Amino acid sequence: DIMWILSSGILVFWMQAGFAMLEAGSVRKKNIQNILFKNLMDASIGAICFWLLGYSFAFGTEKYITEDTNDNRFIGSGNWALQNFD
Repeated sequence: DIMWILSSGILVFWMQAGFAMLEAGSVRKKNIQNILFKNLMDASIGAICFWLLGYSFAFGTEKYITEDTNDNRFIGSGNWALQNFD
């Protein structure tokens, strides 16, 4: 399970680098720096949003909010911003 998530994450960042090179090759020389900065910000903001919300949606449970064992099977909750992460 861990290797699948790790390899998927690596592929996503390789795709991000590929899109950056594709976009840099399709614009004029004076705009390359702006395109690369946009792609860097895209990856950075995406990582911060995943840290804040994405992990809890994907893997979070309600065991830190209530003592119920009735977890939501559609979307996770709890562990916001990796709070109470063990």
